[in-house]
Amino acid sequence: PEGLPLRRYSGTPFGWMIARTGWGKNSVVAEMKVNEHFYGNHQHMDGGAFQIYYKGPLAIDSGSYQGSSGGYNSPHNKNYFKRTIAHNSLLVYDPSEKFACWNYGGAGKTEFAANDGGQRMPGDRWETCRSFDDLLSDAYTVGKTLAHGFGPDQHTPEYSYLKGDITRAYSAKVDDVRRSFVFLNLEPKGNADKNPEGVVTDVPAVMVVYDHVVSSDPSFKKFWLLHSIEEPQTGMQSFSVSRTKDGDTGKLHCDVLLPEADVTKVGGPGKEFWVFGKNYPNAATTRPDPCNERGEWRVEVTPKKAAKEDCFLNVMQVMDNSVTHLPVQRIDGDKVVGVSVSDRVVVFARDSKSLSDNFTFEIPKSAGKSVKVLLTDLEAGDWTVLCGKKPMVKSAEVSGECGTLYFTAPPGKYTVIR
Repeated sequence: PEGLPLRRYSGTPFGWMIARTGWGKNSVVAEMKVNEHFYGNHQHMDGGAFQIYYKGPLAIDSGSYQGSSGGYNSPHNKNYFKRTIAHNSLLVYDPSEKFACWNYGGAGKTEFAANDGGQRMPGDRWETCRSFDDLLSDAYTVGKTLAHGFGPDQHTPEYSYLKGDITRAYSAKVDDVRRSFVFLNLEPKGNADKNPEGVVTDVPAVMVVYDHVVSSDPSFKKFWLLHSIEEPQTGMQSFSVSRTKDGDTGKLHCDVLLPEADVTKVGGPGKEFWVFGKNYPNAATTRPDPCNERGEWRVEVTPKKAAKEDCFLNVMQVMDNSVTHLPVQRIDGDKVVGVSVSDRVVVFARDSKSLSDNFTFEIPKSAGKSVKVLLTDLEAGDWTVLCGKKPMVKSAEVSGECGTLYFTAPPGKYTVIR
């Protein structure tokens, strides 16, 4: 497969992307999801979810299907496994919200499932979609891909980008939920063909996730989630997940650049599949899981202060568990926010809306003499980029499909003009 592209976008009705650094056993693989329509059956309430694999599963989908308590309408399946709380996505917890589930298949029906703070159960009480017209209706429409792209080419892309609006996946407890993914391939160009089995850099890839979340009530607590197999290590505005078992040696380190947050871990014996006060275990006796790929841990990132509007900016580096992560610096502009890591800079609109007017930001000297810059959320049209008064990019056309501009530049103060 070495000649195949390193990224793949699957459009409507999905809005999914796979990106990777290569095709060898030591490649990084990332999955990113928007979810545009919900059809039911085995589909999960996992809009905005992602997974990351490097020398073992690092950021995982949690739980398992079948087993002693995993089939349709079993406690594990309907209260945890298929729900948002089991995925690397976002929760907005309204304590009074009800999740009606009577039309979900199988035995053991109940009127309601647990309140996980996650996405709604589409259709009439979580009923599988029965027609194409229904699929396109409001009841089964759960999101929209706003932008997707890559650069400079899809066979060895240095970045892969996906952005979605997943507001409609939630109930009226939210006013706006938008998530942007940027997967940065830090391996040298051509590595997929020249050295598919090797690890060329200490940190071969970085995943940046930016979220803009507005709840209908500022008291509704927001949660940014990441699930793992082994116990995470948490710190002030950071955490890490390592693989030390089953021959795996990967590690994920995350810097929480926004908001000012409490970073806590949940899991371990008796709390493997914890949903706000109750565990929903699945012994999986009919499908053994010796490597524990169901997982039993998650990290919750929650804002320290209650607010109607919150922005989450998380930067995840992957590496071998013997390697130290790279320094990361947040970039704040008048209308934008971003990150500097390695020789890359990524910039997002602070409100996650399209940027249609001039804006400014600064690339720090610590980024290095030559930096690869990705600007996202740009409205379609011609854009010019100035470093001081010197043009770095002259009248570059930005398409509406991706809304990105990618260029190499030195540190300095930048003005971006449409």
